[in-house]
Amino acid sequence: MADLAAPPFVDVTDTYETDDVLIIKRFPTGIDEIESVLTDAIDGVTAPEITGLASHSRRVLEESPQSSRVLNPAEQSLLLEAFEQQYDWETPYLQRASQQESFVGDLGRFVAEATWQGSAIETDDEALAELARFNRSFHEWLSSNDLLDPGNVLSTAIEQLQIDEVRRRIQREFDAVLVLEFEEFTAIDRAYLAWLTRDVPLVCVAERGSAIQRLWNEAGRIEDVVSELSIVDHRESDNRSLPGSVASYLATGDQPEPTTEGHVAVLQSPTFEAQIRRIADEIELRRREDGVSYDDIAVVLQDSKAPIPETLRLLQNAGIPVTSATVGGLEHDPAARELYALVCWCSDETDSENAWSTDRALATLTARIENPAELQDLRDETLDQAQAAGLEAALWHWILETDLKARVGRDETPLEAKTQFEHAREVLSLASFIDDSDLIDASWESLRHGLEREMERAASDRVASELEVPTDGVLVDTVRVVKNTTKDTVFMVNAVDRDYPADPRFTALFPTPHLEQLDAYPSYTTPTESDVKKTFSTETELLTRPLRAYYAALSRRFLAVGARAAENRLYFGTYREEAGGTGSNLQPSRFLAAAEEALGPFERIRHDGIHSHGSAVEFALTRSDRALDEIRRAGVIGDAVEVDVVREDFATIQSLLGQDLPDEVREAIQTRVDFAEGVVHRE
Repeated sequence: MADLAAPPFVDVTDTYETDDVLIIKRFPTGIDEIESVLTDAIDGVTAPEITGLASHSRRVLEESPQSSRVLNPAEQSLLLEAFEQQYDWETPYLQRASQQESFVGDLGRFVAEATWQGSAIETDDEALAELARFNRSFHEWLSSNDLLDPGNVLSTAIEQLQIDEVRRRIQREFDAVLVLEFEEFTAIDRAYLAWLTRDVPLVCVAERGSAIQRLWNEAGRIEDVVSELSIVDHRESDNRSLPGSVASYLATGDQPEPTTEGHVAVLQSPTFEAQIRRIADEIELRRREDGVSYDDIAVVLQDSKAPIPETLRLLQNAGIPVTSATVGGLEHDPAARELYALVCWCSDETDSENAWSTDRALATLTARIENPAELQDLRDETLDQAQAAGLEAALWHWILETDLKARVGRDETPLEAKTQFEHAREVLSLASFIDDSDLIDASWESLRHGLEREMERAASDRVASELEVPTDGVLVDTVRVVKNTTKDTVFMVNAVDRDYPADPRFTALFPTPHLEQLDAYPSYTTPTESDVKKTFSTETELLTRPLRAYYAALSRRFLAVGARAAENRLYFGTYREEAGGTGSNLQPSRFLAAAEEALGPFERIRHDGIHSHGSAVEFALTRSDRALDEIRRAGVIGDAVEVDVVREDFATIQSLLGQDLPDEVREAIQTRVDFAEGVVHRE
């Protein structure tokens, strides 16, 4: 996108000053890279202003008379659950569904998507009509308390832009607007642009074969959907590296000229966990052999429903520094987990299904603070503070008394310390909101529940979220986050037929066959065969299930867009066995097989060495345990012990201890080896 945006940007700046051109993207990702390319294109000194759609619509509200406070996602989630608990469902279907543990989460996703689109849901379906009534009632309740759902920001901004005074005030900031990623703008997004640029020049840049987000809401290519705007339709760049050729083929079905530039490979593994460990090994190998930095590597999953938290955890356990915009990171952050353990310990409902037990909370706090003997006194003081001054004050008391800030600053790197401080502030902010709100019970139970929701939350793919894409680590995220970014090395996780193509994933509120009959549902669920073929050039065969075919083609598009981010090295990860040992095998994606048929076979990667910290630990633990088992078995049933094999394994482990490993990893390996050898350490 950066290279595609340069020519129209140069054209616009021939007429207007750089500072007078506002650039809007559908999603706030890849902005730094685009700013750099556009600045170089005009030999400029000052970078142009580029903003995401959600951020700009919020700016409109700040300049308008509307005074409602915009909730953040954690606050909105708490209030949604509180409202649902007092709502009486009339439809028997929804009465039964509301008893399920996942109901509030599913309801939240429905509300987010329906609210962002802004239009009323007109339907004869009893359950869907009641969901629409619930959505209206929820927002009326928020409005009566001067609160605004973050999903309502865009539609409210459109209302404000229709006020001449507000629109003129906003338009003083620019003389022309350049829109990037126009292929992703849905009907309500386009309405926002139309009001924002009334009597102002507007140039829109779309990329062929690149739309993913918009297609969840409407079918068709953007040039067919929009006729009243002049679209600068740039074709794909002349990137003829092998990763670029693979991406181009997956997106369009066109077969590019063969090339030897770049590298594409397949990482085959028996399980999902083994796949991620092999990715970790390959990351460390590329760093050592090619000098690729962690920042220039991305591990990409399809969407926010993919196992991003599990991938983050497995890579972290392997010693890989990771970042993510879609998953907030509270669940894996030591400081946030400490505060959550404290909240669970202070809560009267630690026996609920999701809460940590008292024993687990105590174990976490005991391991974290320097004087565990003072724990009970600290808890009593914290409870007293909550009674006297509120939850936020109680958390601050704990933070100060246990010297949390100093502990984090002493034990973590500056980057990790900064991240932990930010997560601690998020916990404090949620506590402050609960303290101040008249709509939620200001209790430890409310705070515990809110933190659990926030730990589970992933930013929705289907609304224009205000994402902040972090740096300083391997980016582990969705396709939409890496879209229009460039990384030296990209790993496409789970390139198997269960994910590419995936079955349509909408909501647990309705079965998919029922959704095929619901035109009004706030996702695109009723495509025809014509819709599929006019949207995706890769689809030419006769279709019997248009909905399944549409989303199968969309998942191929996701694979293409993710692969397009790879500049030099592209890997497809596959695995065979489903979790739980069901015995069913997963096949590599049919799209991967088609790409190999068109472009030639890709290399298969099988690691024999040990390249990551996680592999080192795994090797040490499994081999030392195996040696112990063989020796014990020999003493019982008389089996021979392969002494040379055992000696070779322990020699390998000893060589690992001499490598550049973190102290805690080296200590863990040494402890297990000493245990296997019968050595006992005494303090």
